[in-house]
Amino acid sequence: MQGARVPAARARGFVIARALEADGIPCSVRVARPSVYGDTLLPWPLNLPRPLYAPFAALSRVAQLRDLRDDDVVFFQRPMTELPTMLLERLAARGRRAIFDFDDAIFERRSNRKKFPALVALADRVIAGSAYLAAATRAPGKTMIIPTAVDAERYAFQPTRERRGRDVVVGWTGLDINYRQLLHALPGLTRALERTGARFLAISNAPPPAELAPLRPEFVRWRPETEIEDLARIDVGVMPLPDGPIERGKCSYKLIQYMAMGRPGVASPVGSNPDVVTEGVDGFLPRDDAGWERAIVDLVEDTALRRAVGARARARVEAAYSVRAVLPLYKEAIEAAQGAARAMGGTSW
Repeated sequence: MQGARVPAARARGFVIARALEADGIPCSVRVARPSVYGDTLLPWPLNLPRPLYAPFAALSRVAQLRDLRDDDVVFFQRPMTELPTMLLERLAARGRRAIFDFDDAIFERRSNRKKFPALVALADRVIAGSAYLAAATRAPGKTMIIPTAVDAERYAFQPTRERRGRDVVVGWTGLDINYRQLLHALPGLTRALERTGARFLAISNAPPPAELAPLRPEFVRWRPETEIEDLARIDVGVMPLPDGPIERGKCSYKLIQYMAMGRPGVASPVGSNPDVVTEGVDGFLPRDDAGWERAIVDLVEDTALRRAVGARARARVEAAYSVRAVLPLYKEAIEAAQGAARAMGGTSW
């Protein structure tokens, strides 16, 4: 894992490892320290120069190689470090089976232009979060698609509240580097909030930038201890995305979080969003400013619509985007990496 608070590690690492353990497959989770992805625990501005921490994270990885067993399956949840070298990954995989899992367009980063195909070639099996990402591996014979999932028991269903107008909360959650995505739907969101009086909530690691002032956002600092409680304040969740190469690799994590709690999601038809949501059934996929305005206004003003869409959204997550739904696929990937004739040993993440 790249860090204790890295979204990909939480969504596709820790929760899956715990589920595998509960199913009888021992897992050893190893996290880079310090993480270079926002959880260095250093105060601002010392937490900003992310590339400066990459060498220290790599050094912490060296010690994590010492007790790997020959019968381990090494599971790379993204690359071990953000350095362009493959040395650590090759050492970890030497004489062992390896799985490479990724859920973002990491191949678009300059540091990964050569490392990404090398890691795909190194792995016995590759797990991609979407069809778009799977195609980027150019290795269809050993690549399988497993969508990002949530623990549906932790993200418990919460029925829609009888609210209208200013009592309704439209919300967004994500890292501060992704606030720019909200700009894509800013005109439609702003008009919808003005028409209905609904409030906007941003849950992130830093306050919203000045560009989002038209939303008059309330800010709540993201904390793992209160994540579910804070998300429960949202009545309608949004996930705007511009149609760019990075965004096409997004695996809809925040959208799935909203839906798991029985909240209708409104999202751009980019990345995995059209796979997760059926328009007008368990969410909405507006294509322009007018569509964003219309979807938000309808959901704010119609409690019955919020309730029906939210209930269907929860059912959709339980069926396809819960840990329970995807766990058999992870077990299949581990078994395939080991080979059918080999006994199942441990899995090191």
